[in-house]
Amino acid sequence: MKKENIINFLNTFCDDIDKSNLDLYKKIIENSKINNFNNYEEFFYSVLYPFDNFIEAYLKMNVSNNEDVIFIIKNSNFIENNFSNLIINKEGSACSSDKSGTIMNKLINYYKTGEKITFDYDAEYTYHLPKTIFKTHEHIIMFYIGLKKLFYGDNKKYIEALKIILNL
Repeated sequence: MKKENIINFLNTFCDDIDKSNLDLYKKIIENSKINNFNNYEEFFYSVLYPFDNFIEAYLKMNVSNNEDVIFIIKNSNFIENNFSNLIINKEGSACSSDKSGTIMNKLINYYKTGEKITFDYDAEYTYHLPKTIFKTHEHIIMFYIGLKKLFYGDNKKYIEALKIILNL
């Protein structure tokens, strides 16, 4: 992929991002020393790392300064897919995206406000609530922390969380 292709991608992908921020990122790409996109380290440090910093700064300015809120939003696909797949394995696929989405929103809210994660199983509609797994604040936080550690290469907390959550 060439620099021009990345800039074209940014033009179409980032319509909602403040123009000055987009222009700044275009300058980063144009001035980068990318010579070989087959070298993963060069690509990471020339493209992904500055873009990651850009996204993090955007989230800090517009969403929250909380490290966990930023991590959850930036890595939401990874985190939600892990919640969703375990829900599917334990409860089936029905409403699994609603359940994992509810968990994600509650998780973000917890790190934004400190409000403990709870679910109202007596409500009129509960299709979006997990039924057998991730029913407690402690299990959700334990699993999230395990995923965060796993993301950075440390699998111990993740394995411990899985053992407890899955009763292994």
